[in-house]
Amino acid sequence: MAKKEDEKVNIGPWGNSLSRRNVLIGAGGVATLAGVGLLASCSSSTKTADAGAEAKVGGTLDGIMTQQIPSSLDPFTNAQGAALNASGPCHDWLEWVDTKGDLYPSLAASATQDDAKTITYVLNSGVKFQNGEAVNAQAVADLFAWVMDKKNAAWLNSRFDGVKTEVVDELTLKVHLPKPDVAFRYAVTRLPIAAVSTMAAQALTPSGCGPYKFDRWVQGSYVSYTKDPGYRNAADITLDGIKMEHFADANAGTQAFLAGGKNWVYPSSLSQAKDLKARADKGEIKYLPAEPGVCYLLNNCKTGPTADPNVRKAIRLAFDRKAMVDGPFNGVSRPFFSMLKPESSYYVPELEYERNIDEAKALMAKSKTPKGFKEKIYTPNVDYFIGLSTVMKANLAEIGIDITVEIEETAAVINRMFVKKDFNMVVLGDALSPEVSELHEYYLRSTGGRNCGKYVNKAVDKLLDEGLREIDDAKRIAIYKQIQMITMLDDTAFIPLVGEVLPAAYKGSNFDEFAGGFIQYIIWPKAKLTA
Repeated sequence: MAKKEDEKVNIGPWGNSLSRRNVLIGAGGVATLAGVGLLASCSSSTKTADAGAEAKVGGTLDGIMTQQIPSSLDPFTNAQGAALNASGPCHDWLEWVDTKGDLYPSLAASATQDDAKTITYVLNSGVKFQNGEAVNAQAVADLFAWVMDKKNAAWLNSRFDGVKTEVVDELTLKVHLPKPDVAFRYAVTRLPIAAVSTMAAQALTPSGCGPYKFDRWVQGSYVSYTKDPGYRNAADITLDGIKMEHFADANAGTQAFLAGGKNWVYPSSLSQAKDLKARADKGEIKYLPAEPGVCYLLNNCKTGPTADPNVRKAIRLAFDRKAMVDGPFNGVSRPFFSMLKPESSYYVPELEYERNIDEAKALMAKSKTPKGFKEKIYTPNVDYFIGLSTVMKANLAEIGIDITVEIEETAAVINRMFVKKDFNMVVLGDALSPEVSELHEYYLRSTGGRNCGKYVNKAVDKLLDEGLREIDDAKRIAIYKQIQMITMLDDTAFIPLVGEVLPAAYKGSNFDEFAGGFIQYIIWPKAKLTA
């Protein structure tokens, strides 16, 4: 890969990574990424006795996953984050994307963005799925075709619409996109690579080509994995296995972690954040207050009172985000006005606004429901979502909207949103992406895979097309500024609330050597217990 003055090559947990900017530059010419081994960097600011401790060979990395109890272990048809987290240890991906937006190869020995409509993946040789089938170009092409077949109900289906594949040879696959799309490689990082023949069994017995083999799932209790001696980098695996216990309540899960015998809890309790930080300061544990997502309110833009843009604008102006930060998040979050972190080069400061009840009331007076209305906010049975809905209920009462907080299990809320699409107002969270197009494509394109609010704006669709086509950073920033100003303010199709802070507490492992996110660490081949 030719060096460029603005190129920033980082070292990721699986090998060299390619900065997001160079992916875009490569779309106008050629950018190739080749894996060169395994290096890492620090991730935590606190020090414990683990720092400098010798790694142990063997043992089980035993942790606690809270809040979401997986309804299945199928990450292909189940959009629930818990499904991907719980099935992750047996999977691998063509490429990974880290929290800074850098891509780095895994199953792909190299990835080339030939132009804005063509990607070439060259796979590592000699790799097999856990069922014994070869991981080759045809297997990946078959998986893409499976995702594109609507009857399979893959949650990534809309993102793969119109994609064609060309098997060049055993290890080389060309992907032809229906239109210029310099961000498609980021969508592929959401797709674990698995044999199509295993799809029917994924929900209960996940199988892929990752470092660990599925062992057992006791629904509502735990899922466990054992190391796979047939993994392509089997020599890197020193653990005997991975175990994840599931707690619906973060407080109970955090207490179980503190009681001893567990290596990590994620996410840890927000109400216990100060205690966990104090323990970290004493060197008892390590504490990582990550902000991987955004909490949002989604309104039905097609039917019901929220179909009126005046109502949606009034709703966003009524919200007290400071109360949301101070209450549900115990002061560790921050207000959000975008699908992007404020640190993103695509962030638009003009999206920020102060709470304005007078203006909200004026908008309600101009709406089709000037006397207000009664409505439900469907809410996952998670403490901070319940807290957010409680704040919103009080806020909206001030402008004549009588809210009932309808609490359901997280899986039921996700099904209501993305399958039944039966709601007028719902609160949830989603992972922030370093690639600007990702959440905008899912939620705001009229055919987007997560556009359960039924938002349709042809001008926005056209701008989204331009954003996927454009490779100049400055021009792309201008395009996405227009998109955000229309959808977050003028139409208020999506209402960001606060950052979804999901802290991790951990001990007895070498997580400090890892450069990725906490969930990625759980399936890192070089994860180790420390003495």
